[in-house]
Amino acid sequence: MPWVLSVLRAAARSARAREDPGAAIRYLLRALREPLPEGDRALVLLELGHTEAGDHPAAAVRHLTEALGLITDQAPQRWEAVPVLADALTRCRRGCQAAELLDREARALARAEPSRGDLAVQLTVQRLLTDLDDPTRRTHLDRTVAELAAANPDDPVAVRAVAAVRASLALGTDADADRVAAQARRALEGEPPTGLTIAAAEPAVQALTWCDGLSEAAAFIDRVAADSRPDTPLSARILVAMSRCAFGYRSGDVPMAIDAGHDSLDLLASSRGNARVALATAALVRVLVEAAQTDEAARLLARPDCARLEPDWQWTHLLEARARLSLARGHFDEALHDLLECGRRQLAWRRDNPAVLPWRSLAALAHRALGDHGPAERLAQEELDQARAFGAPRALGISLRAAGLVARGPHARRLLEESVDLLDGAGAPLEQARSLLDLATLRYETGHTRIARELAQRGRHLAQHCSAATLSAQALSRLRDFGARPRTTCTVGVQALTPGERRVAALAANGMTNREIAEKLFITQRTVENHLTAGFRKLDITGRRQLPAALQALDTHS
Repeated sequence: MPWVLSVLRAAARSARAREDPGAAIRYLLRALREPLPEGDRALVLLELGHTEAGDHPAAAVRHLTEALGLITDQAPQRWEAVPVLADALTRCRRGCQAAELLDREARALARAEPSRGDLAVQLTVQRLLTDLDDPTRRTHLDRTVAELAAANPDDPVAVRAVAAVRASLALGTDADADRVAAQARRALEGEPPTGLTIAAAEPAVQALTWCDGLSEAAAFIDRVAADSRPDTPLSARILVAMSRCAFGYRSGDVPMAIDAGHDSLDLLASSRGNARVALATAALVRVLVEAAQTDEAARLLARPDCARLEPDWQWTHLLEARARLSLARGHFDEALHDLLECGRRQLAWRRDNPAVLPWRSLAALAHRALGDHGPAERLAQEELDQARAFGAPRALGISLRAAGLVARGPHARRLLEESVDLLDGAGAPLEQARSLLDLATLRYETGHTRIARELAQRGRHLAQHCSAATLSAQALSRLRDFGARPRTTCTVGVQALTPGERRVAALAANGMTNREIAEKLFITQRTVENHLTAGFRKLDITGRRQLPAALQALDTHS
């Protein structure tokens, strides 16, 4: 019956509109049981493959491959399906096939429709980004990048992608932070990215962040968020959430980092096999450790979707994050094992840079805790030399702290003092607080009790400002060891609100709904609800109507 197909496709569209892909898939699978002409079958297969691509990449590969076999090289639907199929292949650990598909289709497009050079460039860029994640093909990337740049000097997509890939590749070479940041800035110039250029922007944002260009990277992400609409691609929302998690961690806003980290994992839940899950999980684990939420961090690391990502370079970040958790729990042998494997993989992937992952300094601290002073000093000095050569202040400050902790005498004090000063200028309050506490301990051990107390109090103040519960507790303990009597932390009232809770409470007090707040701040409604619930408890109020008066008290106390 001819009307069956149209009804089932309409039902599938309706299911997708109400965000029920499972129902849409069932309708389309039912449609395939009809005796369809090749053209209609191809359309159903394309719709089905697109719908399956998120949660069921293997099924999407089957159906999109069959669809491409039924449609001609000139069909516009073909060029919409190829990038989706390549992405699904990559998430099924079939990156070589994805690269071959993109190469073949880009050449076919250039022959069939020379006027669509922009689309051929997009397929080539996607191939480039696929190769960036494949260690066996990274050696050929420089040549491929040069060819793309030479053939498309005025194409904005090509220019951005070339700059982003060059920035990412330079992180594992002798290039310094200024050169890497310059490439990253070039990739982020111009109008906010759309479509494929979102994927090309991601390595540039990462590189600029690792080079301490935090304010520039944040400004770019804010532009992407400001341009968001209901139909904004999932990739853009993931980029914003993951970037804000990294920004929060590095700038010392632990609550914001935790919220953004949860948001990124929620968004990635609909993209099975996406290797960015490892990066997002690692980022969230780091801030959960800082917030003394180690049990939740351990649960995240035990998720099966993370274990499947071990072959990918992103897994290296999980190793480093897991080592931080082990160090926090006093499991130094386990931490050292993960960190040495992290280092081996970073070297193999040509991503060894302390601004990306400071695995040597963490391994040095694990060696020190185990009484292995020789390896600790060697690793700390290696990282310090690397960090000085690269020139990113935050990474150098962290390396100086580790070197100071394994050194002896006046040299140790000079290293720690340099670390404190450098991290202060780098706008890294969380790391600066850590260095202050270590310097305070050293000064106390050399008999300078008053100075030690002042340094520890500064460190505690910074840790509290960052809502870093683990570090705050360490600072409180040190102060008591130094003979001080510090006041306990405020947990109720207006002063107990985190920056994120204050932002949400202020918008709610102005009459905005949870949905409107979520859209304005580019966070999920669940995060808004969590902030309001925590804020109501701390302010001892029961609802939104009481917020204006409570926040007026906040302004009075500020």
